[in-house]
Amino acid sequence: MLRCGIHESNITPALGSEMPGYFELRKADGVKDELFSEAVYFENGDEKAVIISNDVIQLPMESCDRARAAVSARLGVKPENVLFCATHSHTAGPVETWGDFVHIDPKYIEFLESRLIDGAVMAAADARDVRIGFAKTMEDKLAYYRNFIGEDGTAHTWGKGRPFGEIDPEVCILRIDNADGGLYGMIVNYSCHCDCVGGKQFSADYPGEMRAALRRMYGDRFMPVFINGFCGNINHVDQYGFNSEVPQHYKRMGRMLAADASRAFEMAVHWFEDESIAGAMTVMEIGSRVPEKYHLDLAEKTENDLNASEREIFYAKEIRKSEKQGRIVLPVPVQVIRIGDFAVFGMPGEIYVEFAGMIKKGSPIKYSITANLSNGAYGYVPIRELFQPGIYEASVGMSNRLDPEAGYMMTDELLRLAEDIK
Repeated sequence: MLRCGIHESNITPALGSEMPGYFELRKADGVKDELFSEAVYFENGDEKAVIISNDVIQLPMESCDRARAAVSARLGVKPENVLFCATHSHTAGPVETWGDFVHIDPKYIEFLESRLIDGAVMAAADARDVRIGFAKTMEDKLAYYRNFIGEDGTAHTWGKGRPFGEIDPEVCILRIDNADGGLYGMIVNYSCHCDCVGGKQFSADYPGEMRAALRRMYGDRFMPVFINGFCGNINHVDQYGFNSEVPQHYKRMGRMLAADASRAFEMAVHWFEDESIAGAMTVMEIGSRVPEKYHLDLAEKTENDLNASEREIFYAKEIRKSEKQGRIVLPVPVQVIRIGDFAVFGMPGEIYVEFAGMIKKGSPIKYSITANLSNGAYGYVPIRELFQPGIYEASVGMSNRLDPEAGYMMTDELLRLAEDIK
C-alpha cells in the first residue's frame, strides 16, 4: 500500500536579513507570518519520492543539488525522484544576489539546505498508509494575465490594454487521507505570483494564509502543501477592479483559494488504484540569451542619461554583462515525478503559463500539475510571441537567461520523460 509522510519546517530568517523581490534594498524588521518548507514523502515498496515546496523567492541550483544528494543517501531515494520548488514569495529570505538590491546570505543558505534535508527525513519518519485522490475546481477571480497589447499594437507588461493571453484557472488538489479514513493533508496547485504583501516584514504571502485557512477548516494537525504552478506572466492585480489595493488582500486571496481547494478536496473521494511511483530527470544543455540590437541601443541610451533610474541602470549593466559573456551553454534540470495517476512537472524558472497548458494537454499521465521554479532559477521563460520590447519578463540578464526557445525545448523533454515513466 502507498505510504506518505508530510513534515513542515520553519525557515523564517533572522530580522535584519535582506529580502529579495524588488528594486530596492529591504531589511526585514518584522514577521507578518512565518515561512515554511513543506516536505512530502511517498513510498511504495522499494520506490520512493520526495517533493519539497518552500516559501522562498527561488532556490539556488547548487543548494538543490547538495540537498538532493543528501536526501538520496539518507533515505535511499533515487535522485531523479527528489524535487524542490519555490512558492516565489517576495517577502522571504536572502537566497539570491540581485544587483545592489539584495545579497545572498551563505549562513541562511546553509540553514535552508539543512531544513530541506531534515524535512525529507522527518516526513519519511512520519510515513503512514494512505489513500490518495485527485480533483480540481476553477478560480478566475484571483489571478490575472500581466502582458498586454496596447491600442497602438505594442506589447508591454502591466499598464492598460488587451491581455495577450489567458490565465490557468485550475485549482488542482491531491487529497491524502489516512488508510483508516482520517484526514491527513493535501497538495494544492494554482498559478499566480506571490507578490501581494510588500513591505519589510516576512510573509509567506497568500499560500501561508491558504494553509492557515485550511487548518481552520480541517484541524491544526491537517497538513496542506502549496505548489505554485507556472506563473511567470500571471499576478494578482486586476487592472480594472478586484486587486491588491484592498487592505490585507493576500489574506482574502488565501482564504478564497482555501475555499476552492476545500471544494476540490471534498470531491476527491475516488481513490487511485495505481499507487506506483516513478520519476525522471534530465539536465539539459541550453544556450544563454544574447542581447539583440534594441537591447544594446537601450543600454547605450541609459548610459548617456544622467537622470536614469536605478532600475534602468541595473538593466543596462545586465545587458553589458550578457554582451561580454556571449552565448554559453547552461545546465538546465527538468523533472517529472509520478505518483499513480498524478504527476508533477518542474522547470527551473518563472515559466510562462502557456507552457503549463502545453504540458497538461500533452501529458500521458491522467492528472498533471506544474511546479514553478523547480531545482533552481534561470529567470523568466516567456513564449516566442512576447520576446519583444516592452515586455519586462523578456529583459536580458539575470531576469531572463535562457534562449527564447528554452520553454519549448523543456516542454518537449518533459513530455518525453513522462512517456518513459507513465
